[in-house]
Amino acid sequence: MIRLCTETDRTNVLNYLYQNPSYNIFPIGDIEHFGFDSDFQHVYIEEDEHQQIISLLLRYREHGIFYTEKDVFNPAYLDIMKQHDLAYISGKTDIMKLVKPYLDNFDEKLEYFCATNKETVQVESINDPEIHLVQTTEDMGRLYDLLSLITEFGIFKKSKAEFIESKALSIQMGDTYFIEEDGQIVSTVAVTAETTINGMVVAVATHPDYRNRGYASRLMKRLLSRYLIEKEKDLCLFYDNPKAGAIYIRLGFEEIGMWSMFERRD
Repeated sequence: MIRLCTETDRTNVLNYLYQNPSYNIFPIGDIEHFGFDSDFQHVYIEEDEHQQIISLLLRYREHGIFYTEKDVFNPAYLDIMKQHDLAYISGKTDIMKLVKPYLDNFDEKLEYFCATNKETVQVESINDPEIHLVQTTEDMGRLYDLLSLITEFGIFKKSKAEFIESKALSIQMGDTYFIEEDGQIVSTVAVTAETTINGMVVAVATHPDYRNRGYASRLMKRLLSRYLIEKEKDLCLFYDNPKAGAIYIRLGFEEIGMWSMFERRD
């Protein structure tokens, strides 16, 4: 049986997800920050006859994340995905192999999934005065100007107003840092889906005219200092670019598996 969760399910659902906190960082972070009563987020679970959770689908706006500890996918989830008109469906690659046969109109993108271990990785404490925290709508607007130049992010598909509205929510879920030159933001990195134990690194980007100046590395080092030392939390990230991957590994991230993102064809 698949059903929609309510706030009364919080403890049970989070206990289930925290069995694998790195791979479940998005649903954990979304639930801890936005709960079960938001109009842009829903959590569905499948239960067995003993009311034990078999699988879970989180819907966050046009994104869906599927997770299960079992080697099975209930096709009844497809109706829920259609109901919410999901444009993106993702999850651990080994799990998404169960879903892939039903996603004929979606294209798959594979990414490496990495994480730090604050108990073993050595991180330097850094407080770089040229690195700033995104806090205002003006900052968010300038951030849009940068990210809309990075076509693979797809930010250009949103208006600036839509981006600012979304970013105003996401900065509640993690820090976003930037470096500016010549009156514009030229490099940035962000954390989202921050939970009680970790956070997800996203949107590592540098303006094409300001690359190869070490900005991204400086931002990553500040982020590692902020989270592993100051907040005592680990970080996770995805990458599909081997050059970028080599930088992350050098900074202390370790590959732990693969992640599949399915994007609906227009």
